[in-house]
Amino acid sequence: MPTPLPTRPRLITFDTYGTLIDWDGALRAHLRALFAARAQDTDVAAFYRRWYYGYALPAVHGRFLPYRDLLATTMAEALAAEAGITADDAELAALGDVMAEADPFADSVGTLRLLGAHAPLATISNSQRDIIDVSVRKLGDPFTYVFTGEAVGAYKPHRALFELVLGRAGVEPHEAVHVAQSQYVDLPRSVPMGIPTVWINRQGQELRPTTPAPTAQLPDLRGLPELLGLTEAA
Repeated sequence: MPTPLPTRPRLITFDTYGTLIDWDGALRAHLRALFAARAQDTDVAAFYRRWYYGYALPAVHGRFLPYRDLLATTMAEALAAEAGITADDAELAALGDVMAEADPFADSVGTLRLLGAHAPLATISNSQRDIIDVSVRKLGDPFTYVFTGEAVGAYKPHRALFELVLGRAGVEPHEAVHVAQSQYVDLPRSVPMGIPTVWINRQGQELRPTTPAPTAQLPDLRGLPELLGLTEAA
């Protein structure tokens, strides 16, 4: 059984990209421009899925690379294999900047501001510090703790980022709440660790049989304060 939500969380941790920041939309727009510049009629959504599931997701389980390098390497492989495109170094290097400059979802800033009045907030991200620093500013600097894979030399679903933030905050797993959209890198680790987990299912996905069930599921962040009982002014 998933760990129940605490009456009063002592720490609320977030995945950033896909949960708080519309990284998928920004990357698809970048890819659309890349294909258009080559007059190539490519189904961007289908290519994106092949890149993510076939190249990027396996890479987070492999040898650690800084996230800008991981993006560039996996995208170069996918473009060559799936679209017959050789991308230049500038196009590949721009991927990290696209991630950094992606905009928050409309419900992110206000929800973080409200929750931050009640409990410390943290983000643990499969990204890179110079990328997430830009995103954090776009989100209104709401976090007490900001950690990326660089801090531990590993990416989620490795347990190291979760252990790091819990240790720094001095809380037990059941006293925290983790909020995330990924059933591939977040839920498979936070749920078995006993961290009450809220799945932000923005894409309307079906939960895979192999993914541990979260404590709760929401379609976006708007219902999160009420779910956590943190709607009153602090």
